[in-house]
Amino acid sequence: MLKKQTIPIVLLHGWSATITVEKYGELKKLLETEGYIVYTPYLPGFGDNPLPKEELFFDDYVAFVHEFITKKIKAQKAILMGHSFGGRVAIRFTSLYPSLVEKLVLIDASGIQRSLPSTKKRIVYFATKITRPLFSVVPFSLFYRFFRKAVYLAIGEMDYYSAGKLTKTFKNVYKIDVSEDLKKIGVPTLIVWGELDTTTPLVDGKYMHSYISGSKFVIIPGATHKLPNERPKELAQTILPFLV
Repeated sequence: MLKKQTIPIVLLHGWSATITVEKYGELKKLLETEGYIVYTPYLPGFGDNPLPKEELFFDDYVAFVHEFITKKIKAQKAILMGHSFGGRVAIRFTSLYPSLVEKLVLIDASGIQRSLPSTKKRIVYFATKITRPLFSVVPFSLFYRFFRKAVYLAIGEMDYYSAGKLTKTFKNVYKIDVSEDLKKIGVPTLIVWGELDTTTPLVDGKYMHSYISGSKFVIIPGATHKLPNERPKELAQTILPFLV
């Protein structure tokens, strides 16, 4: 039987136009200090991993993880960790390929689909569409980009704002709800959530915990959605006992 430390950890990052795997570097280092081999691959379209085609779909990201585990690192099993969007991918992957997942760790994972509230839709429409002509005149035109960013920041939709070249892909993947996948997960699962997360609210973590049989749920007081890079030591201290 393989020792836990010989089973690699694959840590899937979240969605951000400025994502760098270095943001997970301290967490990676802390886990490696305990003897684990940790991989932090860039998902397609991020970092040095280019988009293989104009737009991707959710299944493409799941397929990437399958190829990474089975062909890139040639592992029989992996401890799969996912933060935010990476958690959404990890949930679907685990539901489809449980034999490849030794344990699952979800960190402020996304995947519980909610339509944008009508109030937010009206704000976006008014602010970015109706007011656009006002910014067509110099010098006001110089401020439109900053105004648009402020609007998306105010309503908590910065992932969409910053999608850039991944805008089409973002629309494809973020409409995927993994609620049904949660019910199919039977591997040991740890769910860790930042108490003050406003990107994927705490209620999402509680929902996932209620549907993943036997899962453990831990809330980090005062932590936000940026838990892995802002509170890596506390996160590692929470994860390590679960891996033993």
